[in-house]
Amino acid sequence: TKRKSHPFSLMNLKYRILIVLGLILASVYALFPRDVTQRVRTADGFTYDTVKRVPLKRGLDLQGGMHLALEVDESKASVPDKAEALDRALTVIRTRIDQFGVSEPLVQRAGNDRIIVELPGIDDPQRAQEVVQKSAFLQFKITDETQALEKALPRLDAAVKNRAASSGAPASAARDTTRTTTGVTDLLTADTSVARAGTAQADTAIAAGGAFSRLIQQGQMPGEYYVAMSDVPTLESYLSMPEVKAAIPPGKELLFGIDSAQIGNLSYRPVYVVDQRAIITGEYLTDAKPNTSPTEGTIVEFQFNNEGGRRFRNETSKHIQDYMAIVLDDRVMGRPPVIQSAIGTRGQITMGGRDLQAASDLALVLRAGSLPTPLKIAEVRQIGASLGQDSVQKGVRAGVIAILLVLGIMIAYYRFSGFLSVLGLMLFSLFTLAILAGFGAVLTLPGLAGFVLSLGIAVDANVLIFERIREELNHGKTVRTAVDEGFSHAMSAIIDSNVSTALTAAVLYQYGTGPVQGFAVTLLAGIAASMVSAIFIVRTFFMIWLSRRQTTTTLSI
Repeated sequence: TKRKSHPFSLMNLKYRILIVLGLILASVYALFPRDVTQRVRTADGFTYDTVKRVPLKRGLDLQGGMHLALEVDESKASVPDKAEALDRALTVIRTRIDQFGVSEPLVQRAGNDRIIVELPGIDDPQRAQEVVQKSAFLQFKITDETQALEKALPRLDAAVKNRAASSGAPASAARDTTRTTTGVTDLLTADTSVARAGTAQADTAIAAGGAFSRLIQQGQMPGEYYVAMSDVPTLESYLSMPEVKAAIPPGKELLFGIDSAQIGNLSYRPVYVVDQRAIITGEYLTDAKPNTSPTEGTIVEFQFNNEGGRRFRNETSKHIQDYMAIVLDDRVMGRPPVIQSAIGTRGQITMGGRDLQAASDLALVLRAGSLPTPLKIAEVRQIGASLGQDSVQKGVRAGVIAILLVLGIMIAYYRFSGFLSVLGLMLFSLFTLAILAGFGAVLTLPGLAGFVLSLGIAVDANVLIFERIREELNHGKTVRTAVDEGFSHAMSAIIDSNVSTALTAAVLYQYGTGPVQGFAVTLLAGIAASMVSAIFIVRTFFMIWLSRRQTTTTLSI
C-alpha cells in the first residue's frame, strides 16, 4: 500500500513554492509600466502605434480631470417632463461613460435640471464631450422617387422671395451658384458606381430659377441633390424658415449627408429628400460594433432584436430596388444603399471615410442607447486635484504610519510567527495592487481607505490562525500538528468573516457610484488577496521553516 503523503511533505512544499513564485511574477508583470502596441486606423489603412501603459492611474481627487455640466436642450422643442427625461438621460450617459473606458467617473444629477459628469485624467476632452452629448437617434428612411422636390420648387422659391420681401432683404441674397453645375456634373458622371441603371446623367441639373432653386443640383439617385459647401449655411437658413417648411412636399423632409466631395477648388455636400416616416428606428438595436470592409472602408455593424428583425424584414420587402437612407441624428450616414432583398436582423452603416475611432464612438453610443431628449453642455472645465498635494501627502503618511504600527504590533506580540505574517502581508499588498491593475482600477482616497481596511482584515485572519495554534500547543500537541490544525480549525471563521464583508462590498459596488464603487472594488480585491496570503502564503512559510527543523519542539508565537 502507498503511504499517505503528509501535508508537510517536500513534494507538496515544492509545488507551493512554485505557485507563490508564479503569483509574485504575475503580480510584478501586472504592475510594471510598459509599452503596448495597438492597431490604429489611418488614412492609408492600418498601422501600429506604441503607447505607454500605466497600470494604476490616480483618480479625480488625486490628479484632477474634466468637469461637465449638462442641461436639457429646449431650443427646438419644449420638454414637458424634464425630471423624467433627466433620469433616463442619466442612465444612458452612465452606460456610455462605462463603455468609454474612464475609471472612477462621477455621473449624477444636480438639482432638477442638470447632470454633472466628472472624468478623472481624461486625455481627449473633445471626444468625451461628443460621446456624452450625442443623441444617437437612428432611423431608416426611403428616399423620394416621385420628384416631389422638383414639383415644389416654384413654391419654395416663392416662399424665399416673399420672406425676403417682407424682411426688406433682396431676393437675390443667395449667390448665383450656376457656376457649380459643371463641377457637380463631372463629379456625378465620374461616379458610376452609385448610379442606378437607366438613371439620367447629371446634366439634368435643375435649371437656375429662384433663390432656392439656384442652390441645389440634381444627383444621380432618386431624391439626391448637391449643394456647394459654401452655400450650405444659406440653404440651412432657408430650411429653417416657417414659410419654406410649409412649402416642402407633405410627408417629405430634406436631410444633409455627412459626406463631402471635392472637385477642383469646390466642395459639395449631398442633400437627400426622404420620407418623414421611418421604416424602423434604433430602439430595436441590440448590438453595434466597428469593423472595416475592403470595398466600403470603415463601417459599423449593427443587429436588431427579434421584433426589430421582423419589422425590418417586412418593411424592406416592400421596397425592393428602392434606396434606403440610414439617418443618425438627422444626418444621412454615407450614400443610401439599394435594397436588393428583404433585410433581417443585421445590417451596417458606412462611415463615409471616417476613421476607426469614429466608428468605435458611434458603435458605443448606439449600444448605450439614444438620449431621450437632446442635451447641451452648460459648463465644461478642467479641474485640478481637489485635495491638493499637501493633503495627499498627509493622507499617505497617515496610512503608512498605521500600517507600520500594525506590523510592529504583530511582530512584538507573536514574535517569529508575527514576522512570517508580516512577510505574508507584504505579498498581500503586492497581490491587491496587481488585482486592481488587472481590472484597470484607479487609485482614489476612498480606494486607499479600502486598501487599509482590507489589510486589517488580512491581519485579523492571521490573528485567528495564531490563536488557534496557541490553543493546540497549550493542549500538548507537537508544533507540526498544532500548526496544521490551527490553520484547519481557523478556516471556517476566516471564510465566514471574509464572505460577509465581500457581500457588503458587492452591495456597495452594485448600488453605489463614483468614490463608493472605488472603495468597494479595492475592498473586494483586498479580501481576495487576504484569503490567499493568510491561508496559503503564510502556511507555506511555516512549512518552509518546519521542513528545515525536523525535530523542533518549540514555536515562537
